[in-house]
Amino acid sequence: MEINDIIAAISIKLHNIFGEGYTNYIDEVPQGFTPPAFLILFLSLENIRQIGNRWRVTTLFNIQYFSALSENKRTDASNHALKIQQALSEITLLNGAMMLGTGANSEIVDGNAHNFIHFNFFLQEVEAKVFMESLEQHSTPKG
Repeated sequence: MEINDIIAAISIKLHNIFGEGYTNYIDEVPQGFTPPAFLILFLSLENIRQIGNRWRVTTLFNIQYFSALSENKRTDASNHALKIQQALSEITLLNGAMMLGTGANSEIVDGNAHNFIHFNFFLQEVEAKVFMESLEQHSTPKG
C-alpha cells in the first residue's frame, strides 16, 4: 500500500461522480489553469503501533475544489463540499480493496472548498523467514 494508491482512488472517484467537466490535479495546480478543478493534496501520515507487529496508519488529505463561477462562488463551493464528502465516504483502490473516508470536514476559503478527509488502514510487519540452504545426509547401510 502506498499513498499514491489512495490518491489514484480519490481521483477516480471524483471523475466518476463529477464527470469529465472537471480536471483533477495532484500536489499543485499549474498557473493559468481553468476551473472547475480539484486539487488532491496529501497532508500528513501518522503511524501508531498496535499489538502483534501491526501498525494503524492514519492519513489526511485535502481535496480542494475550485469553482468556475464568478458569482455565487461561495455557494457553489459549499454545495460541492457536501458532494465531495459524500463521494469520498468510500473509495476503491486499484487492487479492489475498499477504504472508508473518516473525520471529514470542510472549509470555504476565498471561494474555494477545502475538504479534509482521513483514510485509515492497518499494516502488518512480516518477518523474513530464513530457510535452510541445503541438507546433506550421509548414511551407511548395515550388513
